[in-house]
Amino acid sequence: MSFRKEKGISRRDFVRLGTIGLAAVGAGCTLGPGGEHAIPPPTFPPPPPPVAPPPPIQLRLGLQSYSLRAFKFDDVVAKTKDLGLHYIEFFGAHFPMGMKPEELAATQAKLAAAEIKVDAYGVVGIGKDEGGIRTMFEFAKKAGFDVYTANPDPAGFDLLDKLCPEYGVKVAIHNHGPGDKRWGRLQQMLDGLKDRNPNLGVCLDTGHLIRAGDDVIDGVRKLGPRLLAFHFKDCNEQNSDVVVGKGKTDLVAFFTAVRDVKFNGPFALEYEIDASNPLPGIAESCKAINEAVAKVV
Repeated sequence: MSFRKEKGISRRDFVRLGTIGLAAVGAGCTLGPGGEHAIPPPTFPPPPPPVAPPPPIQLRLGLQSYSLRAFKFDDVVAKTKDLGLHYIEFFGAHFPMGMKPEELAATQAKLAAAEIKVDAYGVVGIGKDEGGIRTMFEFAKKAGFDVYTANPDPAGFDLLDKLCPEYGVKVAIHNHGPGDKRWGRLQQMLDGLKDRNPNLGVCLDTGHLIRAGDDVIDGVRKLGPRLLAFHFKDCNEQNSDVVVGKGKTDLVAFFTAVRDVKFNGPFALEYEIDASNPLPGIAESCKAINEAVAKVV
């Protein structure tokens, strides 16, 4: 087959020029009329980096020892270990303030062997006597915890403003539901803590707050940095305590709010049902909590 010229360009020249043009386009430029390089195509800035997702919630799930009120200290430690929990908030019957130094050392050794840390203590009354408050705070330092869940007298708040930072101890108001005239409602706690030291805050008992008629998730968001601890419960439509996950609390929405306010304090399950045989309900509640936390994104 012979090559023909059409308008002065042979077929061979046409193929050659086409190959050059494709190579030029592949190199990211275009050719001018005489084959010279033209202005390169416009460039665009790289897309912004993706927004980092919120950090996963870091929940220090533990147990309020009142959940095991029918048992002695050694049984409480053993059962808490069997549940796979590493944090506990003691109430006075299990861990009395009046222990002698050698008794305290013995209890601490048992807790260390079980890999359980005391991260809160309560619920205690706190008045306005400076000597009494100092004694309590010294016990906290010796025992190794830094949060008291408490029913504090507002008349002592000026002292607490001074002593909490001095000792590095926090006092968290514990609400006790509709019968609590001082701290039963969310707004009472918000008003009482206004302009106070950051070491004064709230241990939110979710069951009692529900029974008082306040919304728990709204309460978490309003309290924000004032949230120092939790006593966590779930309630049914009749406002009675139930196994966590079987009540009306939207657990994923709740823990999303907990994550959003950057809560990082003691989070104690307080299970008050079936005092003589609470472990099955506690274990089921812990499972529901962990599953809900895993869904927080």
